[in-house]
Amino acid sequence: MKQHFIACLLTCLLLTPGIIQAQRSDETASGLQFGLNFGYYSPSKYTANFYNGSAGNLNNANWVVSNKYLYQQIYDTLLATDTVLLSGLPSNMHYKISMMPGIYAQYTLNKQYAICISINYMKLVAQDAITFEVDPKTYNTNPDLRMFTIIGQEQRVYIDLGIKRFFKISDKTELFAIGGLNMNDTKVIKSSFFVGKTEYSMINTYGNVNYVPNSNIQSFNITEGGIGFGLYLSGGATFHFGNITFEPGFNAHYINVHLNGYEKFSPGGGLYIRFILNNLFSTD
Repeated sequence: MKQHFIACLLTCLLLTPGIIQAQRSDETASGLQFGLNFGYYSPSKYTANFYNGSAGNLNNANWVVSNKYLYQQIYDTLLATDTVLLSGLPSNMHYKISMMPGIYAQYTLNKQYAICISINYMKLVAQDAITFEVDPKTYNTNPDLRMFTIIGQEQRVYIDLGIKRFFKISDKTELFAIGGLNMNDTKVIKSSFFVGKTEYSMINTYGNVNYVPNSNIQSFNITEGGIGFGLYLSGGATFHFGNITFEPGFNAHYINVHLNGYEKFSPGGGLYIRFILNNLFSTD
């Protein structure tokens, strides 16, 4: 995938001088436009399993349950009289569809091409259920299984830089296609589960020291996430109304997200509506 990413970058760099040269013989005014994006986005569920609490994850439920103080809190909350076991974790978590607002800038080179950048933000939530078995019996009876919420939250910023190609339909209408590069920044906000009304964070902020309540044990600020890269495509229709351009369209990404253990490339996509203000900083 790295080879494809480098090839795409080189292609963009090679195409850009030719596109700018074509501008010189084009009668269309070039200029800079700014806009706003409003849309919904559905990322790949692949990275959602970062929050499922499994033993192989950076944040895992066993870290909580194996602490004798936290275990005792869970035991008391469940009114157990013998033992409590972590019985089940989700294996197919997925994100809820998220709103994705953003800003947009476009430098129109000629009738056919523009260079554009879009910066979009989203807050993602992945949620499922964690299961505890209370007072398991050694003989053949139905187990007492209790299910509670397990949840992950993260923030993402997508920066998409691309070359935009127009296909004229009429004086007021065009189709467009965009291809380019993506850089994304991810920050984990929450990775936890609930037992009753009590929330238990699976993010270990104590290092190799066991958590002891009401003690002076030192905790650390933990930052999870980071920078990822990839490719993106976008397409839609352009409608011109005086100084306002209206663009409904779609985004498709193939990117890696910097979440420990879940950094493979995966797809995602969404729909948006964009409003662009024309004739700003015109080069006429």
